[in-house]
Amino acid sequence: MKLKIFSILSILLLSVSALFAQDAASKTEPFQLGLAVTDITPPLSYPMAGYYSIRLSEGTLDPLMLRAFCFKQGDEMCVLAISDSLYVYADTTAEVKRRIQEKTGLSGDSVFILGTHTHTGPSWRHYDRTVTMEQNMAAAEKNDYRAFNYKAYWVELAEKTILESIQKVRPVSFSVGKTSVTDLSFNRRYFMKNTDVVRCNPGVGNPNIIRPAGPIDPDLYGILFRDAEQKPFASISSFALHLDTTGGVQFSADYPSYLHKILREKFGSDFISAFGTGTCGDINHINVNASAPRQRAPEIGTALGKALAALYESDLQEAKPSLAHAFRSLTLERLQFSEEETAKARELRKEILNPKSEVPFLERVRIGNVVSLANWPIEHKAEVGAIRLSGDTAIVILPGEIFVELGLDIKRRSPFKNTIVLELSQQDARYIPTRKAFKEGSYETINVLFPEGTGERFVEAAMECLEELKK
Repeated sequence: MKLKIFSILSILLLSVSALFAQDAASKTEPFQLGLAVTDITPPLSYPMAGYYSIRLSEGTLDPLMLRAFCFKQGDEMCVLAISDSLYVYADTTAEVKRRIQEKTGLSGDSVFILGTHTHTGPSWRHYDRTVTMEQNMAAAEKNDYRAFNYKAYWVELAEKTILESIQKVRPVSFSVGKTSVTDLSFNRRYFMKNTDVVRCNPGVGNPNIIRPAGPIDPDLYGILFRDAEQKPFASISSFALHLDTTGGVQFSADYPSYLHKILREKFGSDFISAFGTGTCGDINHINVNASAPRQRAPEIGTALGKALAALYESDLQEAKPSLAHAFRSLTLERLQFSEEETAKARELRKEILNPKSEVPFLERVRIGNVVSLANWPIEHKAEVGAIRLSGDTAIVILPGEIFVELGLDIKRRSPFKNTIVLELSQQDARYIPTRKAFKEGSYETINVLFPEGTGERFVEAAMECLEELKK
C-alpha cells in the first residue's frame, strides 16, 4: 500500500516538474518581433473625421500609418496593430481578424487592433464588403470620394500589414522605461461656480472655474526594441492625451508624428515609432489658466519625443521576455430610449443640422446620440485584453475613450511594475466615463453608447487578464 501511494506521489511530482520545466523552457525561448508598416492615408480628397461638420481633406500634412507588431516566443504569438485613425470599428476589425485566422491559424483573440483617435484622419462611413481594391483605386483616380469605400480599403491594408508582420519575426531584445510629463495634458472637466454640473472645456480664463473634476496621468511609457546587433530599430510609446492638437483640413497623425520625427533624428531614418493612446477620455491639451498660446501638435510631439529620447538614453535594463496574452469578451447592452424620445429626437435633428441653429451644443449632442443609437443593435460584444511582455511589463487594451481615472485604477491595482494601458481597441465604443462622472454630467456622459458602470466592468475584466498573466 505504501509503495502504491509512493508511486502515485512520484507520478504527480514528475507531472508538476514537467509543467514547470515546460514553462521554464518557454521563457528561455528567444523573443521575436515582426514589424510591418503601411500608409493608410486615403489617396484622394476625402471627408475627414473628428468634428461635428463635414470637411473634405485638402492634402496630407503627414501620412497616416498602420503599424503591426507581431510578438512571438516559443509557441506563444500575438499581434498589436495601431492605426492612425479616429477609431477602429467592430465590423472591420472582426473581418481582419477572421482573415488572419483563416490564413495563418492565429486566433482572432490573439490579434489586438486599435486606433489613435487622431481628429485629422478620414471618416469611415459604412462598410461595403463588395468594393474591391481595384474599384477603390479607380474611384481615387477620379477623386470620387462617394465611390471610394475607406473601410474596404483599410481592411485590405490592415490584413496585408499584419500578415507581413507575422512573416517578418526575428530575434530581438527590448527595454522598458517610464518618465513623467506634467505640463502638456489637462483634465478638461471642471467644477464651476453656481452650478452642480461639471463643464467640459469651459474656456481659457473663465472666472467661474473652481477646479478640475479629475486628475491627469503624467506617465510617458516607452518600449525600445533592439536587433541582434543591439541597434535600436523600433519603439512603442504611450501617453494619455487626446489627439486633437492639429485641426485644419489636411490629414495628419497629430502630435505622435512629431514624436516619431525626434526619434528618427536620434536613431536613424529607418527607425519605426508606434504610439498608443493612453486613457484620455477626459484629458486634452488646453490649459485654462494659461496666458501663453495653446501648445499644438509640433510643440507637444517634440516635447514628448525629447522626453522619450532622454528616457532611452538612460540606463534602461534589458527585459527578460515572458510572452503571454489574455482576453475577455463582455456582452453589453447599449443605451435604450423610448419610441417617443426617439421620434422627438428625429424631428429636432432637422433643426440642429441647420448651421444657424440656436439649440445649445449639449442638447444637439444628446439629440444626435438618441437618433444615432436607434439604428444600432441593442447587444454588443466588447473585447478587453492584455499582453505580458515580461514578468514586469504588461500592456492592457481597452475599447472606447476611457476616462483617465479608470486607467489609473488599473495601474494602481496591477500586479505588474509597468502597466501600459491603451484605449480605442476593436470598435467605436464612444466615451467610457466613471460612475462618478455620470453623476456630474457634461458632454462625455451624453455622447455614450453604453450605460453607467461599463467603465468599471472594463477595469474588472482587465484585472482578470492581468491576474491570469501574473500566475
